[in-house]
Formats: sequence, structure tokens, C-alpha cells
Amino acid sequence: MGYRIGIVGAGFIGRKRAETARAHADCDVSMVYDTDGEAARVLAADCGATAAESWQEIAAGPVDIVVVATTHDALASISAACLEGGKHVLCEKPMGRHPQEARRALRASCEADRMLKVGYNHRYHPAVQQVYEACVSGQLGPLMNIRGRYGHGGRPGYDREWRAIPDRAGGGELLDQGAHLIDLAKWVLDDFAEVSGYVETHFWDMEPLEDNAYGIFRTVSGQIASLHVSWTQWKNLFSFEVHGRDGYAIAEGLGGSYGPEQARIGRRRPEGGAPEEKILPFTGEDVSWALEWKDFLAGIEGRGIPYALGGEALETLEWVYRLYEAARKRRAVDVSFVPSS
Repeated sequence: MGYRIGIVGAGFIGRKRAETARAHADCDVSMVYDTDGEAARVLAADCGATAAESWQEIAAGPVDIVVVATTHDALASISAACLEGGKHVLCEKPMGRHPQEARRALRASCEADRMLKVGYNHRYHPAVQQVYEACVSGQLGPLMNIRGRYGHGGRPGYDREWRAIPDRAGGGELLDQGAHLIDLAKWVLDDFAEVSGYVETHFWDMEPLEDNAYGIFRTVSGQIASLHVSWTQWKNLFSFEVHGRDGYAIAEGLGGSYGPEQARIGRRRPEGGAPEEKILPFTGEDVSWALEWKDFLAGIEGRGIPYALGGEALETLEWVYRLYEAARKRRAVDVSFVPSS
């Protein structure tokens, strides 16, 4: 089976998605659109594709799958239109600026009976996969807590880019990298019951958007996920730790500026002392994008359920907004609070 692919958004992520799709034997990138016409023409030429005049041309055009890799303000509306046009959609996270927008895209997916997958590619990193396997296989015993840290330091002028514009971004660092950590923690612990925490603007001139977020998520059974995301992490960092009664599993690094990717799996010694630890390095190229694309196609073909479909991504976005509410009220917010915007 061959798939014709449309790309909406020819920036870094859109180009990455296009390269990933082109590398798959059953896929052909046939249409590209970006508000920057030159960027669209360059990517289209690289792919042997047509540069569309509008995203609506792709939504109504002869393609089977659309990748939506735009700024946050356009994600949900373009995804919904493409789904209504009979296309399957891979929408970049967080699927919208707020839950109300994401619900629109999810509703379109259900009504059109087309797949809406959201781009939480961190689940597909081999080190993260090793951590997840250690958790679900019982190697760590009953799980107790998660500690996640993720951040970068921006660059000169970062507070003048689109991520610092409320109407375009919707939220700050919590909605950006924080959504990834919340997605991973939910994946491991199934779901939360309540959250408390803070969002702060420590450094960048971007209020009311935050450059740091601190969340404490708790499950019904008392498991805790402590998550900190930061745009003032001057040396880029990714660390995701899970601790159980019998051991721990840690994913560190994402390659590139985040450092070498590796998983560390440790077993607690009943007699105490240093744990038994196995280190698994993953030093090759980043395979998460290709693994995610493969998973997406398998879902379209009925060969399993891909990670982070629209409904699951909506739940993550709702927890983002519960943390915003908890920070605003300076108290814990539980699952009964359903964000309306």
C-alpha cells in the first residue's frame, strides 16, 4: 500500500517529518505548505513534491496522510479540517493551545473515522522504551515515584520568538517541554488524581508566559511524579527516573545537545549497599522519529494501537491546564476540574 503525504509546516519539525516519511518505502511526500512560501518551495523541491498555495489545498487534496507541524495556534484547526477531508493526521504536540481546541480536533477524528495521532516522539526513544519495559515487566517492583527534569537555556532573543507570544503559543515551558514529561509520567503510572505546583517567569521577558514549571502529580494510590521543566536550564538536560520498591530505571539524554542517550536499570540489594546496575548506551542516530512513523502506519493499517492518539493527548493537555489552575489558586487541583479553555 502506498501513502501520499502532505506536510503543513516546513520548519525544523516539518522537515524532520518529511525526511522520515520519505525514508519509508510505502510513503511519498506529495504536497508541502508553509506560511513562508520559500521554505515550502525548498522542502517541496527536496521531496519532489508540489508546493501548495494554502493548507486548505492540502486538506482537500489528493493525499492520504497530513502532518501538521505548525505553531500551536494553528494545530487544532488545520488538523480538524484535514480529518474532515478524509485524511489521517499526525499533529505535533500539544494538539492545540488549550483543551477546547484539542477537543475540536478529536471530535473531527471520531466523526470522520480517521486516525489522529499526536507527536509525542519521546516515547520512542530507546532509553525511554527500556525504562517503560522495566516498569511494566515488574523488574522494579511496585512503582513509588517518578522524577523528571527537562530543559534548555533558550538563545538570545528567545523571548521575542513565537513561543513567547501568548496568542500563538497558548502557554510557556509547561505546554512546551512539560507536555512531554506529563505524557511520559501518565504512560508509566496510567493516570493522576491531582496536581499541585507552580509556574514562574524567572528570567525571560515573556510574562504572562512561564519559563519554568514545577508540578507534583499524585495518583489515587499515592504514587508521586515530580516534574520540573525549564527554559533556564543553561546546559540542556533530559532525565526521566522511575523508582520502585525493588529498583530504579533512568533514561538520560536525547542525543545532540542533550547528551548521549542511555538507560540505567538498577536493582536494590536487600542487604543494602550499592545496587546492581546495568547501563545501556544508545549512541547511534535518533531513531524515535522513524519508530513513531512506523507505529502510526501500523495503526492506520489496523496492526495495533499507536501511542498518544488524540484522546490520550487531550488528557495530557488537560493535566497541563490543571497545573496552571493549581498554580493560580495556590492549592491542589484534582481530576474533577475539567478545563474549559
